[in-house]
Amino acid sequence: MFAGFHPLRALIAAAALAMAVIAAPIGASAQERSVEVRFPRGASGTTITDTIVGNQAVNYRIGVSAGQKMSVNLDVDNASAYFNITAPGASAALYNGSISGNGTSVDIPSSGTYVITVYLMRNAARRNERANYSLTLYVEGRAAAAPAPLPSHAANPTGPSQWVVQGLNGGTLNVRSSASTTGAVVGKLVDGDRADNLGCQAGSDQQWCRIHTSWGLTGWVAARYLHEDFPQAAQRPSRPPPQRPVAPPAVTLPSYPLYPQQVGPAAPVRPGMTTAEMSRYCAGEASARFSVRPQDITTNAAFQSGGNYVVQGWFDRGGSSTFFNCWFDIDGNFSYIQG
Repeated sequence: MFAGFHPLRALIAAAALAMAVIAAPIGASAQERSVEVRFPRGASGTTITDTIVGNQAVNYRIGVSAGQKMSVNLDVDNASAYFNITAPGASAALYNGSISGNGTSVDIPSSGTYVITVYLMRNAARRNERANYSLTLYVEGRAAAAPAPLPSHAANPTGPSQWVVQGLNGGTLNVRSSASTTGAVVGKLVDGDRADNLGCQAGSDQQWCRIHTSWGLTGWVAARYLHEDFPQAAQRPSRPPPQRPVAPPAVTLPSYPLYPQQVGPAAPVRPGMTTAEMSRYCAGEASARFSVRPQDITTNAAFQSGGNYVVQGWFDRGGSSTFFNCWFDIDGNFSYIQG
């Protein structure tokens, strides 16, 4: 035996190391913290210096107004560190640094609190890497005046002729007297309810659409819960059926085998994209098709329509809204964009 070598001590040390490996968190969820951003008096920007390690992430919250321009730049010593920008109430990032780089200027589409998240990519987080960074923020320009609301008798719809409500996850959608969260609530809708489209407009906080239901309810609702009505996308609700059924657009779709639909917001759809990835891909295709910047495009979550997946989206340009649909086959492969 070697001098100083104790078999029992070696065995105990090896067992302790094995227990440490077993106890180490694998794929632990991100450890997030939030920071409210305040500019120095008289300044239009600031630079924040900080450090993140492993699964840590920092959410910088900053209030900005529609019509302003926000510039964000991340100077970091780790190539796997990035930032995302998320708009108020949005579930997907308005800007993704891991795709578009660590510097951008964004024209603010709606007023509210935007969140800039600094994080490490999963591969670096799992290795518990460190990132030292400086985050520089600037906000320029004055807030845009709120658009004049459409008159109550407006009946010049832009987009689909009929909507179906989706994405409430068991909740209810307020129908308001005006295109604002301050408007009086005149009724409520639930997932699966259908309504005629009387026109949409950009409000001070989000996109709004005026609707009319077959049971006589008329008012304004948040557009992010409205999807173009496809008969095969959902069963008819127990509400009274519309007096004038509206035929869906005439679309010839390729024929694919129908597999059981996956459950969950990011369900895998065989070898192509996941449903979570389809919205981002659709925004890129729409950007190329309509010559619109991706940050000016809003896309909803993908849903299954027959043997295909559909992502619906829109953007505002020239005082009006343009709506479009991105079609994917059942395997998650992009087919075409319609709009």
